[in-house]
Amino acid sequence: MPLPAKAGVWFTICAIVQRGISVISMPIFTRLFSTEEYGAYNLYTSWFMLFGLVITLNLQQEVFNKGLSDHVKERPEYSTSQAILITLLVLAFYAVYLLLSGAINAMTGMSTLLTSLMFVDVWSSSIVSLWLARRRFDYAYKPLIAVTLGISFVSVVLGIFAVWVAPDEWKVVARVVSNLLPFFVAAVFVLASFVKRSCCLFNREWWRNSVRMGVPLVPHYASQVLLNQADKILISWFLDNVKVAIYGVAHSAGLLLAMVNNGINSSYVPWLYGKLRSGDCRSVSGVSNALILLVALLVFLLMLLAPECVAVLATAEYVDAIWCIPPIATGVVFSFMYTLFVNVEIYYGKAGYVATASILSAVANIALNLIVIPVFGYISSAYVTAACYLGTAVLHYHFMKRALKDAGIICRIYDARFIAFAVVLTCAFAAISLGLYTVGAWRYAFIAAFLIGLLVFRKRLYRSIKTIRTKG
Repeated sequence: MPLPAKAGVWFTICAIVQRGISVISMPIFTRLFSTEEYGAYNLYTSWFMLFGLVITLNLQQEVFNKGLSDHVKERPEYSTSQAILITLLVLAFYAVYLLLSGAINAMTGMSTLLTSLMFVDVWSSSIVSLWLARRRFDYAYKPLIAVTLGISFVSVVLGIFAVWVAPDEWKVVARVVSNLLPFFVAAVFVLASFVKRSCCLFNREWWRNSVRMGVPLVPHYASQVLLNQADKILISWFLDNVKVAIYGVAHSAGLLLAMVNNGINSSYVPWLYGKLRSGDCRSVSGVSNALILLVALLVFLLMLLAPECVAVLATAEYVDAIWCIPPIATGVVFSFMYTLFVNVEIYYGKAGYVATASILSAVANIALNLIVIPVFGYISSAYVTAACYLGTAVLHYHFMKRALKDAGIICRIYDARFIAFAVVLTCAFAAISLGLYTVGAWRYAFIAAFLIGLLVFRKRLYRSIKTIRTKG
């Protein structure tokens, strides 16, 4: 197997194992924390993701990847300059925070200590991300896997011990410190290694280009984070951290299949682009229909098993999370749909459409949550998020059609009627699941019938998946 292909396989396996470690550890932490404490940690995670991309301009992602491509012979110097730039950005934003700490703490609901730790966390994870990006460009999957899984494992083990021994009022801080500590140690070694192997710490042109590229992308990245995290932040504002904890468990359970989406799409994209290059657009809809149906069926199974998922992931205090899982899980199907459309937009160079749809969806998500959470409670936020994912899919479908028109493509790539049917079917799946939660015997009978149906149609689904894996 060629090195790029082998590295790609191992990068995927590493991501799956890393996600598995997170899922396996979740039942332990929900039992070590009270619901209030677990909600506070969920809130910290949401703010960390949002502050992180604003503070660093997310330079360690696409901007850094572009720079590595443009400066092949200067990668050590470029990496060091970006690490120094990120360090200075973190220090500058921290100085601003210290001046406005009272107002910012009131907005986030976090203490000065917790927010200060968040800045350390942002810096550490960003520096480590630079190193991981370098390894991906070099297809050096062995050190990447060792460091990634090593940090994940140490974070979980250290976290379990720290939360277990910490007094109740320090459990959240203990989890934050235990999570950032392995990242911080790794970041110190990475920065020292960068500086040692480089003869350049500062390059004005590189910094100017990075900031020039990073700033316009912040609204797009922020909108993506807000679409996934704004609901928990707003629940904490209007309600309390207990509700954040319950919703957080539902959010984690409802998105268990998001990783499956990513895996399917990573195989689908090369196949799709090959079809678009060859002009064979008509064969795309049959495969995409089967994949949408596969995702919808897997999501339906997750919905049916929501009570068992919550029982495994958390305690009886979180039982109300089951009522949030069906609407959250529908968002997995809708997000898979809009990813299909985004793939086409990106192929034809319409990245601006992607950012526009993301920003509009995030604004709608926040506006609707501001209205419904105070009136209907935290469960309503799950329905708002699902509706926004569906709205995002509709926007991307419209933008995809415009991109095809601009490119002079007149053939139909996706089957709009089948996609509309899949939307209705997914909503029906959610309604059926909600109705079955109170009648256990009927639910188990339904699960048995559903699994039999999957066995009957397994060959047809397998053929579609095999088609994209063999690239048609």
